[in-house]
Amino acid sequence: MDAEGFADPLPPRGSTLRQQAALILRRAGWDLAPCPIVWSPRMSRCAGLFVIEKDSRGVWRPEIRLSTPLLRRRDRPWPVEVCGCNCRNPEDVVRRILEHELIHYKLWMEGVDWGHTERFRDLAWAAFGHQSITHGIGTET
Repeated sequence: MDAEGFADPLPPRGSTLRQQAALILRRAGWDLAPCPIVWSPRMSRCAGLFVIEKDSRGVWRPEIRLSTPLLRRRDRPWPVEVCGCNCRNPEDVVRRILEHELIHYKLWMEGVDWGHTERFRDLAWAAFGHQSITHGIGTET
C-alpha cells in the first residue's frame, strides 16, 4: 500500500498521461479506458479542460487538455491546494487536475450532465477525496 492507502503504486516518472489516467480510473473502480489527453501550450486560464468535439465524420470525441504553462511550473511555494487537497509537488498537481477532468469524462460516458453537478461533487469526494471542484492551483484561478 502506498501513503494514500492504494495497492497500486503511483505511475513511475516518465509514464504517459494516458498510463496515469488508466491507473486513476482503475483505482476509482471505473471500468473505462482513458480518453485522449494532450498538453496545451495555449491554455493559461485553467489547468485542465474536458472537451467534446466532432471529428470529420461527425462523431463526438472526448479529450482532456492540460495547461502546459500552469502545470509544468516548478517554482511554486509548496504545498499548494488543488481541488481542495494539498499537493506537495508538481506530479501531485497534475494528478489532481487529471482526476477532476476524468470525472467529467466518466459522467459524459454515462450520458448524464457532466458539469459541476451534485453527482460530480459526490464522485470527486468518494473517489479522490476532493474538497472542492475549482480549477485553480493555490491562489491562481
